[in-house]
Amino acid sequence: MKTIFSKILALTLIVSLCFSIVGCNNKNKDDTIYVGNTAATTGAGASIGVPFNIGIQAAFAAYNAEGGFNGRKVALKHYDDGGDSAQAVTLMEKLIHEDEIFAVVGNYGTYAVEANLNILKENCVPMVYAASGAASLFNNNATSDGDRCIFPVQPLNQSEGQMLILRAFAPAFDSENNYLGGLGGTKVGVISNSDEASQSMVDGIKLEAETSGLTNIIYQNVSSDDYSAAASALQAAGCDVIIVTVVGSYFVSALTALANVNYDKNVLTTYNNADASMFNNDEGRMTEAGENIFSKMSIYAQGWLDINDLSYYFKDTESDLYNAYRFLGKIQKDENGNDLGVPGFTEKYWDAAIDIFNYAASLNDKNIVPLLMSYNSYALAGYIAGNLFCQALEEMEAQGKELTRMNLVETLESKKFTLAMADEISYANGVRAGVQSYSLIAFFDAYDLPADMGKTDYHAASSNTVYPLASIEDYRELLNK
Repeated sequence: MKTIFSKILALTLIVSLCFSIVGCNNKNKDDTIYVGNTAATTGAGASIGVPFNIGIQAAFAAYNAEGGFNGRKVALKHYDDGGDSAQAVTLMEKLIHEDEIFAVVGNYGTYAVEANLNILKENCVPMVYAASGAASLFNNNATSDGDRCIFPVQPLNQSEGQMLILRAFAPAFDSENNYLGGLGGTKVGVISNSDEASQSMVDGIKLEAETSGLTNIIYQNVSSDDYSAAASALQAAGCDVIIVTVVGSYFVSALTALANVNYDKNVLTTYNNADASMFNNDEGRMTEAGENIFSKMSIYAQGWLDINDLSYYFKDTESDLYNAYRFLGKIQKDENGNDLGVPGFTEKYWDAAIDIFNYAASLNDKNIVPLLMSYNSYALAGYIAGNLFCQALEEMEAQGKELTRMNLVETLESKKFTLAMADEISYANGVRAGVQSYSLIAFFDAYDLPADMGKTDYHAASSNTVYPLASIEDYRELLNK
C-alpha cells in the first residue's frame, strides 16, 4: 500500500510540475518570457529557416511594442540544428532542461517534429505551430496532458487530403452561375508515391471518401520516378480531375507524364506545390517542360494563406514599407495621379507585412532584404506562429490568468483564434487537426496576360488566388446539396 501511495504521490508531483512555468531554476522570473525552437538557419536549409524565424520574431517585436504580457516581453531562444534530427533532439533537450523555455513556438521541419514530439509530450511543454504536415500531429481526441500540449497550425497532410477530394468533386458553379471553387469532377484520379506526406494525403482522401460517400475514385501509387504508366491509366479511365499528392520535382514529373499523354483536364494539388516558380528557370522564364504542361491542362493548388488580391490597397501609407514601394515606382495611381495603393495583396496581409518589414530592417543585415521578407512565404508562416502565441498571451492576460503552461493550454482550447492572413482555428474538444480552410490557387502563363496587366514577351509561370478560404465543412455541405 505504501508503495502504491508513493507512486501516486510521485505522479501527482510530476503532473503539477509539468505545467508550472518552467522548473525550479526558473529563468523566466525576470522581465522576459523565453520560448524556443530549433531550425536549419545555415547551409542548404537557411533559405527557409532564416525567414521563418524572422517572421516569428517580427510578431514578438510587435507584441512587445504594445506592452507584452503584463509588461513582460517575449523572446525567442533559437538553435541551428543544421537540418539534422539527432542534433534537433539534443538542442531541444537543452532548450527544455537548461534554458528552461516556457514553450516551443515554431517547431521547424518534419525531421525535427517527428524526433521531438514525444520529448515535448513527456515534458508537457506546449508547442504552438509545427512547420510540418506530419501525420503524427493529427489527433481528433487529445486527452492526456502531453497530447493537449501539441497545437499544430499549418495544414496537416491527412486534413488536406480530405479537402482535396471534396474540392475535386464539388461543383464549380451554382444554379445562378456563382463560382464555388470546386472542380466539378465526375471521375477523380489520384497519383501518389511512397513518401509519408503523399501517403498521409491519400489516407485523408480515403477517409473523406468513406465519410461523404464519394465513389468513382481511381488510385495510382507510383513506386519509381516514372509516372508514365499512372498518367496513361488515368487518361484511359476518363478522369476529369486528377489529384497529385507528390511534391516538388516529383510533382513536375507527374505533370510532364500527364502532358505527354495529352491529358487536357484539371489537375489539383497540395499547398506544398503552390509555387509557380518551379516551372521557371533562374531567369524567370518558363522551361520547355513547363510550356508543354501549361499548354495541355489546367493546374490548381490549394492554399491556406489568403494574401493575394488584384485590387489596390495598403494598410498604412505612412509606413516605411509603403515608402519602399513608392521608391520602386510600384504604387498604382488613378487618372488624377493620386495613389491607389500597391496591387496584388489583401487588406489582412499588410499588418503582417509591415511588422516583418520593420523587424527585418532593424537587423541591419546586408544579407536580408526587408522588402523580400515582407512577402516571403516562410516569413509569413513564422509570423503566424508567433502571432498565435501572442494572441494566447493576450487572452490569458485579459482573463487575469497567471503565466503557467496549463493556463496557456487551457486558453488555446477555450476559444477560436483568427490566424493572421488565414481563417479561424479551434483546439476545443481535443481536436488537433491544423487549419481546416483552404483557398484555391490557379496557375497561369503570364505571357497571356492583357497588356495593361503587364504582358511580357516571354512565357512565365505565375499563380493567383481564384477562390477565397473555405472550410472542409463548407464543402461537405455543398456536396450534400
